[in-house]
Amino acid sequence: MNEVSAAPQASWRVVVAIVSVGTGILLSAFIGLGIVELGGWEIEVSAAHGAEIGRTAAQVAVNAPLNDNRIPTGVVVALSIPLWLCLIAGPLWARAAGLEWRRDLNWGFRGIDIPMGLGLGVLTQLAIIPLVYIPIFAIFGEQDVESAARNLIAAVDTPFDVAALILLTVIGAPIVEEVLYRGLLHQGLVDMHLDLGRTGLVLATTASSLLFAASHFQAVQLPGLFAFAVVAASVMHRTGRLGTAIWTHVGFNLTAVVTLLLRV
Repeated sequence: MNEVSAAPQASWRVVVAIVSVGTGILLSAFIGLGIVELGGWEIEVSAAHGAEIGRTAAQVAVNAPLNDNRIPTGVVVALSIPLWLCLIAGPLWARAAGLEWRRDLNWGFRGIDIPMGLGLGVLTQLAIIPLVYIPIFAIFGEQDVESAARNLIAAVDTPFDVAALILLTVIGAPIVEEVLYRGLLHQGLVDMHLDLGRTGLVLATTASSLLFAASHFQAVQLPGLFAFAVVAASVMHRTGRLGTAIWTHVGFNLTAVVTLLLRV
């Protein structure tokens, strides 16, 4: 009886997760475009040295203010709030509907999760991701994988911006995204395919990782994001705790932020 009733519950969790992601993206885009337009900022401003020099020369030539119209980091954090609210609303709604986070989302933490997760996150960022791109670069040529993160770092001008950047990438994103993508979505897909054994786990990991990577809307970064998502899902499955995946995400993002800040 329990196995028969588990499938509908699991599929409902998957639907809630997908709806949360879709609603969050649409709401964030709608609100974000309005705020960006009111502020007169540009959505994409390259942080490459050549682009910076060319833009400055053009502005000097027409006697325009030396302003690249890049969205301030604090505003980027604010624009992420609607998305985060939708992402966390799904798991909260599921909890209100009777799901137990510890049982159904693998919610749990142990002290070992901190060094294990941080170490794995650093290893993924510095070793696994470069390996993923070796064959891609060999086929398509060198790609600017760091462009999105570098543009975000380029908007950091004040201590407030640094704090906002850390809040966005090192604290907020790991918690919210892991609860939604690895907890609600991935575990829901796993429970839907329990009868398939290891094959079901592979299918669940692949599907949830693809949605995680695609939802960031960064084509060049998609392979790397997919690889990270596979690592996060695998370590959560291995330990049985979402906390390990969260700390892995923290280590992964923190490594990228520190690396790029040191280059500024």
